Amino acid sequence: MEDRPDELSARLTRVAGKLEAAASMPGKPAMFGADVHRFRIGPPLSEDAVAGFEERHGVRLPADYRGFIRTVGHGGPGQFGGAGPYYGLRPLEDWDLGLWGAPNGTMLARSFPAEPGRVYEDWLAEAAPGDEDEPYRGTLALGDQGCGFLSLLVVSGPARGRVTGNCETKEGPVFTPDQDFLSWYERWLDAVLVGERHFR
Repeated sequence: MEDRPDELSARLTRVAGKLEAAASMPGKPAMFGADVHRFRIGPPLSEDAVAGFEERHGVRLPADYRGFIRTVGHGGPGQFGGAGPYYGLRPLEDWDLGLWGAPNGTMLARSFPAEPGRVYEDWLAEAAPGDEDEPYRGTLALGDQGCGFLSLLVVSGPARGRVTGNCETKEGPVFTPDQDFLSWYERWLDAVLVGERHFR
């Protein structure tokens, strides 16, 4: 269930304030990966840019993520993007980094074949039984965790709005405990603000 517009606005304002507080912390960032982006984020995307992306891919982005890239910021100056967990948030145009194969115009609109709490006997065999099947359809790349692993946002399917990764087990992808993108992002900011060194 998505937030009402006023609730979402309040969440976005709170997150923007915490991001500003993180950027104002003195000294070298303690959090893993933050020395790459130093809590800087690029300017928000225009409504036309976001709507154009959605139209090209046949999807509507989850409201909280959409609100974030429209009002808080998008991409950024770091090697891997802007302020965010691990090495930072990738710009929207890097959405396809998590795919195993070549992207196409329907890839984001196709349902991601995993959901939280479901245990598979062999997830990849079920999700992508054929050579041309794409196990990470319905997801967009949020950011780099390091060593080739990515954080992914599910945009289509039963897990829509949840954050997972491409570090899957045979039993299936591991989802974060967060209900949506903003909860994941704010949990990271809270960890930053109390001086934690790692985010999980």
